[in-house]
Amino acid sequence: MALAALTDDILSDIFLRLPEPADLVRTSAACVPFRRLVTGRAFLRRFRALNPAPLLGFLDHNGFHPAIPPHASAPAARAVSLAADFSFSFLPSNSSSTGRGWVVRDVRDGRVLLDRAPEDGGGEEPSVFFTEIAVCDPLHRRCVLLPPIPDDLAAAVDQPLRVEFDSWCEPFLNPGGCGDPEDEASFGVIWMARCKAKLVAFAFSSSTGEWRAVASLAWRDLMSTAGLPSRRPALYLRQYARGCFYWVMDLRQKLLVLDTGRMEFSIADLPPACHRRQIAIVEAGEGRVGMFALRDQVADGEVSLYYTVRQDIANGSGHWQMEKTIPLDPAFQHYIKGATERYILLLRCSEHLSSAGMHVSSSAEMEDLECFSMDVRTLQLERVCQLKHRILRAYIYNNFPPSLSPQSI
Repeated sequence: MALAALTDDILSDIFLRLPEPADLVRTSAACVPFRRLVTGRAFLRRFRALNPAPLLGFLDHNGFHPAIPPHASAPAARAVSLAADFSFSFLPSNSSSTGRGWVVRDVRDGRVLLDRAPEDGGGEEPSVFFTEIAVCDPLHRRCVLLPPIPDDLAAAVDQPLRVEFDSWCEPFLNPGGCGDPEDEASFGVIWMARCKAKLVAFAFSSSTGEWRAVASLAWRDLMSTAGLPSRRPALYLRQYARGCFYWVMDLRQKLLVLDTGRMEFSIADLPPACHRRQIAIVEAGEGRVGMFALRDQVADGEVSLYYTVRQDIANGSGHWQMEKTIPLDPAFQHYIKGATERYILLLRCSEHLSSAGMHVSSSAEMEDLECFSMDVRTLQLERVCQLKHRILRAYIYNNFPPSLSPQSI
């Protein structure tokens, strides 16, 4: 077929079959017509729908840590690291001596959500509950400051409890709440508060620029549906897969679930004998949810990831079925530090460092802290980087190389 007969539609179908984003980058460098086609929004939207963005690194309290060679994403990670501003210097700075700064709370689809306490807030005054929220595109150095939650909605927040030591609320990005799936620059945010007597949540859509109430449920009513005591639980490790957010509930073999389609809370079971603090919830294919659980306290010294898949999630029912066991090096202590629908992030360290307390944040330099990513489809482990500091939580950053990443805000 003559080159002139290769229309944009035919070329698009060919280029969509390229296996890796790096192949598309090389294609765009071949000639001007190819570059114009593959960098167009319509084509990139189709390509990203077929090819989930690779893991390029992660953010923690010390900034962005890109994947380094020989990780498959290292070239794209380096390009993004050079082009992006992960110090968020384009955000409004603090104008007082209070020292309250922006804190990363969530990362998704190339966007980063940060918040900070109001400068005049303090103690347990209501003003500190409702933080300032910013959604950023660090690659293109753009941000959107969200409007405050209206007073009539905020009135539903009564006697909130601390979510973490530095936060009274939990804002996070909502993949299904952008409002316009054709607009790649639109996004959604959920703001949640755990009150003494109930859960409260609001949703923001960049398409409307407004907040709305989406869910409120008394702990008593929620717990009774699962036949549990009415005492409110502590919640840990927010994760997302298949249109739902999940939190591990303390002292129970249960998960709190927020269905973002119906915007309703429910309770689901964890797999039997699962280590509640060491799990990763992922997409398992065929509309199912999978879970990796770290098991490292067995009599024979084996260290492994147990992969189970929920066979039926209709109406919160179903059971977990064991699929695979992935052995890990027993010479190291392992920790699950982050998860997305497609990847999990593992931290491993020597036993003598583990005994020093890996869950305590510290700026003290350390050695032999290694981070690995695992693609849940291939179960392939790849070394991401080495750290010299402890981390409480890491936020996986997925994106394409800069030439394939239009503005997300």
